[in-house]
Amino acid sequence: MKIKIISGFLGAGKTTCIKNVLKKASGNMAVIVNEFGDVGIDAEAISKGDVIDMVELPSGCICCTLANDLVAAVKEIKSKYNPERLIIEPSGLAVPSGILEVLEPISKEYGLEIEAIIGIVDADSFLSNVHSGLFGDFYTDQLANSDIILINKSDLVNENTIKLIEEELRKYNSHAILLNTINCETELPDFIREHGTEFLHLHFDHDFDSLAITSEREYSPELMKELMEEMKAGKYGNIYRAKGIYRTTGGRYSKMDYVQGNYTLEDFPETADSKLIFIGKDFNRQALQVKLGECN
Repeated sequence: MKIKIISGFLGAGKTTCIKNVLKKASGNMAVIVNEFGDVGIDAEAISKGDVIDMVELPSGCICCTLANDLVAAVKEIKSKYNPERLIIEPSGLAVPSGILEVLEPISKEYGLEIEAIIGIVDADSFLSNVHSGLFGDFYTDQLANSDIILINKSDLVNENTIKLIEEELRKYNSHAILLNTINCETELPDFIREHGTEFLHLHFDHDFDSLAITSEREYSPELMKELMEEMKAGKYGNIYRAKGIYRTTGGRYSKMDYVQGNYTLEDFPETADSKLIFIGKDFNRQALQVKLGECN
């Protein structure tokens, strides 16, 4: 069973990349999604495509606190479905080296082949993030262990910025294939990592916080757009990432995607409950809850 690890910081485009891979897949595929926070949203978005099995590992780090859960999920998928390929999407705050370390002891017994690790960076925020020093070894680990790095959302920056990003990436990784993408659209090279290949393992200790909301409420387009603009202006503090699938007015459903000031609001097929998650540092959780009508 081939395993493809798709990693990237919060909002870089991991879920979009997985959906692209699924669209082009010729064989059976399964997916494991690990999210930061108590509400799983990516799994619901991905499951609208062709997947023979979907396992969701929310609220925890796939390479430490959820290591045993990851191994159990991989074993079950292999034994029950034996798909041609398993895609693993770690949360935006997990590192690929941890996954490699967790899977190494069972690789031979279960016939696991690790494909090229895909790392995704957001062209619009990568330089400011990496220069801020806030994310420490996260970038070092992700970039140093990636075989292919997608410089995603390249349409949001100019050629000079792309050049600066490439120069910065080369400080961490001299061998990776660098691809500029929009919506992660590209033809990914197909190859298997050599067994026993060394990798850099740095544990990333984060102090991020999250607010997860599950509700039967409807949120109007006007309310959600106003909320996005207020987050962009910093009204609620440091919110780096927000996403949600929710009921809106008129019996419709919508999907919200917010990444460090950039956001989209678009139609979504359907969802049982409204599910929203906000990720950041020292942000005003109560003010957000009041805005969304979750506080009396």
